[in-house]
Amino acid sequence: MLKIALTGSPGSGKTTVSEMFKALGAEVINADKICHNFFIPCQKSYHEIVNYFGKECLNPDKTLNTSYLRQRLISSKKDKQILETILHPRIYAKIMEILNQLKEKLVIIEIPLLFEVGWESDFDKVIVVYASKERCLSRLQKKGLSLQEAEKILALQWPIEKKINKAHFVIDNNGDLNTTEKQVKEIWRKLITDYFKVAFYLK
Repeated sequence: MLKIALTGSPGSGKTTVSEMFKALGAEVINADKICHNFFIPCQKSYHEIVNYFGKECLNPDKTLNTSYLRQRLISSKKDKQILETILHPRIYAKIMEILNQLKEKLVIIEIPLLFEVGWESDFDKVIVVYASKERCLSRLQKKGLSLQEAEKILALQWPIEKKINKAHFVIDNNGDLNTTEKQVKEIWRKLITDYFKVAFYLK
């Protein structure tokens, strides 16, 4: 199995690229989706979050108010650290559990904070999706964030140049979907080649 981590700045188009790899035959794991599973009331993590952040973090239906949590996250370093301490070990453990159960040859794992949390050494290759700051901000605003919120969220992560320097592959997602898809297909061909080289070596 080749484990490929995919990351990039908020709003860079990571999920769009992940879906392109999925269409080519890759198994895709999305760390954000795993994270949201830990927001469910039956989870211990849910109660840990509520215990720390208080009832203010709840919607009327008792689900977590992610907009409120986001504001706390971008406004307080301590709150950010607490939330990450609750969630990150669980997310990592779940990713590893899923990987251990899979039999697919190539797996793409979309992890927004790959470098920030220091998980990159657990994967065989790293793909960074790049988009200009202006495009990232525009895409985040289309998701309902204010410009100020979007800028703060970008500022919480590594500069994209630093991520690119640690990547095995970079996908420029500033153009149209066809241009991005061509890059994805080229990387996919290289990954397939790498997989068979590894498989042959292990025989």
